[in-house]
Amino acid sequence: MRRMNPLVLVALLALFGCGQAAENLSIDGAEVAGFEKDEQQIFQMVGANDGWSGEWAGDRVELYEFSDHGSVNHEAFEASVQPNNISGWVEMCVVRNLLMLSKGDNACRELERLAE
Repeated sequence: MRRMNPLVLVALLALFGCGQAAENLSIDGAEVAGFEKDEQQIFQMVGANDGWSGEWAGDRVELYEFSDHGSVNHEAFEASVQPNNISGWVEMCVVRNLLMLSKGDNACRELERLAE
């Protein structure tokens, strides 16, 4: 079996690490794209790193930032978007490490554009 050159191994690990970091999105990035935050949420209760309510594309939303896609806590929000829920949320969308609840149908499309 042939051994890999240590420099090649280090370069591959660095590239893989950079690719992983590039996949994550942020609430700050969402703000640049038009999200207007107004009130911080109790994001720790759902295992997120940050969370804000606000307006995006004319919709009332809550946006949560998780460490990575694998740590997004879908289960904590599923009841919030069921038909006839008392909260008024109509959509839940997840893009990479961000989860958003929306009271309209425009903001999820804007969130999806962040990943393009």
